[in-house]
Amino acid sequence: MTGIGVSAVTAYTAHREWASRPPDERYASVHALYEAARARRDRTEERTIETGDVRTQALADDALTFEASGRAAALTHWSFGQLATIAGAPPNYLRTLPASIATDALNYGLRRQTREQHQLLIDRNDPWTVHAITSPRYARVHHAELASRVLDLMAQHPAWHLPLGYKDGEFGAERVPSGAYLGDRDMFLFLVDGNRDLDDPTDRTDAGLFRGFILRNSDVGAAALTLDVFLFRMVCGNHVIWGFQHVAGFRRRHVGASIQDAWTTSLNDVHATLDADTAADRTLILRSITQELGPTRDAVLDAVATRLDLSQKQAAEAYTLAEQYESNPRSIWGYVQGLTRLSQRTSWQDGRFALDRVASRLLTTVH
Repeated sequence: MTGIGVSAVTAYTAHREWASRPPDERYASVHALYEAARARRDRTEERTIETGDVRTQALADDALTFEASGRAAALTHWSFGQLATIAGAPPNYLRTLPASIATDALNYGLRRQTREQHQLLIDRNDPWTVHAITSPRYARVHHAELASRVLDLMAQHPAWHLPLGYKDGEFGAERVPSGAYLGDRDMFLFLVDGNRDLDDPTDRTDAGLFRGFILRNSDVGAAALTLDVFLFRMVCGNHVIWGFQHVAGFRRRHVGASIQDAWTTSLNDVHATLDADTAADRTLILRSITQELGPTRDAVLDAVATRLDLSQKQAAEAYTLAEQYESNPRSIWGYVQGLTRLSQRTSWQDGRFALDRVASRLLTTVH
């Protein structure tokens, strides 16, 4: 499988979710998350409104309501921020103001908005709550659709499962199946295939490599739809992924009707990869181990500088790390491990994204 997009996933992505999610966003199984997502979809609907019909009204000093087409509704923290952005007002500042002043500012900004229509994700029944306010071009992919696809995969291949993690993000607590999170802004799923390991001849511990994937989606405009497949050696109880090696990534923004066809096609490809026997992955690893970028350090640095969007400084740092930890830093596999270690040591997110992309692209050159 080859890379489909830029990965935002690192060895610490699942750890951040494990550490930060409140108890009511954690689910003990993918099926439990699916049921919650399906219930959410059943009780909400999409509705297109005329921007000129929208206004806000203060209910008290610290509360306001959203009104459109003669219907009043509450706003979530997220949808209030979206409404403020549409009105051209800073949401964090508006939250510090009395509701009467905030509504005047919002209504003034909304009257000056040039976009004629907006799309709401709103409860079907009274009392209404607006969960999202987006442009009419926003293409929603519901969490329940994605969770259903994951359940299909797990039914066909029971080896795929949620990894164990300390309960409720408390280090040292009981270990329970973890990695299924659903909140008011997004869904996050972290699964591993712990029964079909791959031999890594460069690993002196003979621990083996396993496959995992992370699926993330937002149905309110908070994030793109992403799916990342990776290899790893071990998952700790706090969901730090040791030996993380990104293999392929899929990313789609929720814009335009094409996302429906795009995510279905791409997920079918990913599904086939996750279904497949590990022989293909094993072949990829063996080929990447035997295929060298150059006979010397300088030749490797020249090769990666020519092929990849990588500075000379980064190229040299990655080689040094590969030389320190891998048996052959000149091989594609060894150098990719160096890039991965460099990514994990990079403090800036954009820098990690760029290095992960380079590593993924380099693996696709194996033949």
